[in-house]
Amino acid sequence: MSSLIPSKIKNYLEQENIDYQVFEHEGGESIYQIAQSHGIPDNEVARAILLEENGLKVLAIIPASHMLDFKTLCDNFKSSFSPIPLDSEKVNVFSGCEPGCRPPFPALFGLSGVVDIDEFNSDYIYLEPGTTQCLIRVSKSDFVHIQRESEVTKMTCSPQTLVKLQSENLEVALSSFTPKRIKQRLDETFDLPAMPAIAREIMKLRVDPSAEAKDLADIVTKDPSLAAQVISWASSPYYGYQGQVSSVEIAISRVLGFDLVMNLALGIAIGKSLKIPDDGPLGLRNFWRQAVYSATLSERLCTLIPPKVRPQRGLVYLSGLLHNFGHLLLGHVFPPQFFTVNRYIEANCRFPIEQIEHFVLGVTHEEMGAWLMQSWNMPDELITAVRYHHQDEYSGIYREYANLVTIANCMLKRLAIGDSSTIDPSVQLLTELGIKKQDVENVFDNLMDRAEELDMLSKQLVA
Repeated sequence: MSSLIPSKIKNYLEQENIDYQVFEHEGGESIYQIAQSHGIPDNEVARAILLEENGLKVLAIIPASHMLDFKTLCDNFKSSFSPIPLDSEKVNVFSGCEPGCRPPFPALFGLSGVVDIDEFNSDYIYLEPGTTQCLIRVSKSDFVHIQRESEVTKMTCSPQTLVKLQSENLEVALSSFTPKRIKQRLDETFDLPAMPAIAREIMKLRVDPSAEAKDLADIVTKDPSLAAQVISWASSPYYGYQGQVSSVEIAISRVLGFDLVMNLALGIAIGKSLKIPDDGPLGLRNFWRQAVYSATLSERLCTLIPPKVRPQRGLVYLSGLLHNFGHLLLGHVFPPQFFTVNRYIEANCRFPIEQIEHFVLGVTHEEMGAWLMQSWNMPDELITAVRYHHQDEYSGIYREYANLVTIANCMLKRLAIGDSSTIDPSVQLLTELGIKKQDVENVFDNLMDRAEELDMLSKQLVA
């Protein structure tokens, strides 16, 4: 079975007289999946994170069960490390290994190493040996030998500490940037971004029973960039319109429909009112990609609900489009904290985003987004979806809107889109909505046939 291990690492282990045992698994799995299949606790598995500062690359090695704490790490070394994403062109140091693998052997690859002190709490440590087909187990003494040139420090937060922080409402915070201060600033109207004028006009139109396509078109065309996006949206292959879409009114009356354009224009106008970077886990590219997929899938899932209890499709679409609006608000109002949260997510991609936000900020994007939606007097259905889309157990009023977004995000996690912590919606959630699991799978499969077109639509919103 040692033939699975790349020769560079196998030769290194032999030269260092490291005794190891191989735990084989199907290729392409994560270290967490391999460990789970063999009943190995996460805290006994070493996870390697490639960091960089001013061109210097450092390999941080921590228990797979722990969250890397950037604040502690940077304070300890008086440095400003940034994680290097797995798909970055900079990840070219692990020669001879499978793409995406980061073997915890810093000296072998000419890297400086830093090891979390909790990594030495077990008698045996499991390592990724440059392939996704197995883990290897070494003794603590051999692991110490492998890391003999690495620095040892405390730079992680254990699962127990994360749970304690949340259960105590984060009375122990990493900084003075507390939930109370965030909410206080959000409540101060001079700090809150104002709702865009066009969004306010669309909101008035929503409650006007006599509103027509021309009325909506007149509002949308006041903003040339918004009008161009609506026309471009209607002209996309996704909607299959054969004629020429030369105006917003044609887009409404012949292609998209009044309800979709109203909610699409409202979502775009609101989303573009806040300025954040394009890149990063929470940047505009990822925000709009998830928003487009989630809105489209949520609306289609809505049609599976029995008609008598079916929520409003337009508001379901808007809920999917804006449910992560709190990320935009964080980036717009608190850029330094937004940058920090992005770095934590890049290095701790297995952890739920809301858990990372609690750890770093003491609040989540759900809470921040809901505060702003309330201050803008947005529909209660939308506020509910923004606030509770990560809570399967939510059963209050307008729960259908949050629940549909939750289900959509679970399915989209299969495509590595969004921030759901699971790829399967709960049976209880489906049952309460009167939706069958197979119907959800069918809707998802049909949507994925149009993935390329959805990606094109999301890119238009970033441009």
